[in-house]
Amino acid sequence: MISRDFLKRTPVRIAAAFAFLFALTVVALVGVLYITLVSELDTTIRQHVEEISDTLKAIDRQQGFEDLAAVVAEEANSVRDFDSIFLLRGDDGTVRAGNVENVALFSGWGELDRAWLPMVASKGNPDDRFFAKWIEVSKGHLLVGGSDREIREVRRILLHGLGWGLLTTVLLAIGSAVYLARRAQQKIDVFATTLSKVSRGQIGERVPVTQSQDDLDHVATQINATLAHLQKLIESVNQASSDIAHDLKKPIGRLRRRLELALRSDDTMAFRSQVEESLEELDSIVETFEALLRITQIEAGARRARFATLDLKSVIVDVADIYEPVVEEAGGSLVSHTSGSGSSDVIGDRELLTQLFANLIENAVRHSPPGTRIDVGFETRGDRHVAIVSDSGPGIPDHERENVFRRLYRLERERSTPGSGLGLSLVAAIAELHSASVDLSDNGPGLRVEVSFPRA
Repeated sequence: MISRDFLKRTPVRIAAAFAFLFALTVVALVGVLYITLVSELDTTIRQHVEEISDTLKAIDRQQGFEDLAAVVAEEANSVRDFDSIFLLRGDDGTVRAGNVENVALFSGWGELDRAWLPMVASKGNPDDRFFAKWIEVSKGHLLVGGSDREIREVRRILLHGLGWGLLTTVLLAIGSAVYLARRAQQKIDVFATTLSKVSRGQIGERVPVTQSQDDLDHVATQINATLAHLQKLIESVNQASSDIAHDLKKPIGRLRRRLELALRSDDTMAFRSQVEESLEELDSIVETFEALLRITQIEAGARRARFATLDLKSVIVDVADIYEPVVEEAGGSLVSHTSGSGSSDVIGDRELLTQLFANLIENAVRHSPPGTRIDVGFETRGDRHVAIVSDSGPGIPDHERENVFRRLYRLERERSTPGSGLGLSLVAAIAELHSASVDLSDNGPGLRVEVSFPRA
């Protein structure tokens, strides 16, 4: 028994709709064929009756009424043809020849049922109808008619074919519906199983993609991309939670100790000093949380609505001009390499891109000794625009280059320096929002950062 759930499945409904349309098409085609054939056969029968009438009129005209009566009698008594009727009457109404009788005169074409004609009722099919007409001859009137047997035969054949055609269509539709429903349900079950595992915490599960590359495979690919993004976000949140617990534990502990010392202190100046240091520690903690919130908003794509076409080279130049005195004040130097012509348009948010390059320069300044040279450049490689920020500082070890993009992650040598460990995390989030890639490499000495953007 077919369940309601089976009938609710989209493949079954689509198959049923196609079956209905195909059946409707079959009925329409058979209907058109029937009308055409019936019309053609009707015309043929009437033409045949006209030809016989013309022949008999010619006999009457050339050989006389008596010879016409003899020919009509011969044709009427023939056992070869049950599909024709004849009736010859004299001017006085007497029947001179024929195989029917008691047919009143009428003008034009008439239709006579075989069952109403006693002399031919038992011959042929009782459902026959005759297309007949009266013609005037020299000494009376002549009735000639032809049977519609061929029309009824065509009707029978077409209805028989239509019945088998509709039956075949229904069977094929049911078979295709079952096949499509089962095939689709198997893939849907795979989707449901995978999503169920993900909901139970197995976030690494993915929907298998077959080689057919059909619409369900495209859906599977999109689900996998969503799950990969979800896994990345969950891992990022988990890592951030762990890092927050680890990295903020110390400043919150220091803040508590300062406040306790301030409460126990009788010296107003010492109390004031402890409160000021506590406020600075609080500002640092608030700044860290604001940075985390900003990264979360960027990763959620909230700023994508503000995207517009902008000149990437001009953004780099503006940031370099702003930070050149800052770098010099820190004892280093900043050199810009952004000359050259050609388009440097990208699609993005100018404020976020300014933040990206500012973070890269600040990161180089903060973690490099005095005398470090920072180079800012721009290149176009094929269909990509590449922004480059490099320095001659200590660099980042190869095995740490993936870790530095994690939130609140800091190298061991940098844990004693100011900072939250969110600078490169923010860079990575902004780059991903702009469909850009960030590559870290050795500058020999120092660090070379390349941010590659798609051209507008």
